Amino acid sequence: MKGSTHAMLGGAAGFGVAAYYGVEPLDSIALISAGMIAGLFPDLDTGGRLSNRITLPSEPLKVVMSFVALWLVYYSWIEGVGVDRAIGIGVGMLLFFFSRKLSEKMMLSVTGAGVILLGAAMNVLWLLLLGAYVVLASLVPHRSYTHSVLGLAFFSYISYLFTVDVDIQGMFYACILGYSSHLVGDSRWIPGNRKGVKLLAPLTDYQF
Repeated sequence: MKGSTHAMLGGAAGFGVAAYYGVEPLDSIALISAGMIAGLFPDLDTGGRLSNRITLPSEPLKVVMSFVALWLVYYSWIEGVGVDRAIGIGVGMLLFFFSRKLSEKMMLSVTGAGVILLGAAMNVLWLLLLGAYVVLASLVPHRSYTHSVLGLAFFSYISYLFTVDVDIQGMFYACILGYSSHLVGDSRWIPGNRKGVKLLAPLTDYQF
């Protein structure tokens, strides 16, 4: 299922919660937006729509890192002496090699680490845990941890802490239903889906 469809399903879940609680227009927009974002969260484990929105593009960074690496090699060769020259050239070559291997998933890991540091600096637990979720999502295969009951439980706890901070009625349910709508949308119960989701991973690889 496409990211736009997941966003629509999540938004519909948020709209349903807003209608049920009869909240104010601004709160309704917040609930719909939260549902849409939550509906995209499970696909952070791949180069999806939300992943591309929250991470810096890797290509420009590759160019910058490559330039810095080549300049370091050149400068070390011209100006360096003995061990310093060898170290400078070695570091430059390693940096250049790393820049060639840079990927969107690695950028997502860096983004998650940044969110963890921000959460720690601000002493905000839900932000710290959100960063941990993002890092984990960048490390696992598609449709594994983030598409499981374990991932849903972790996201639910983050949503609960977030809801306490924002104090908008129905926010917790908008987030959970939005996330759950993604799992349902990717399941084998939906016609056209050749693969399902491993809801009980890591206990079993059975696809629901």
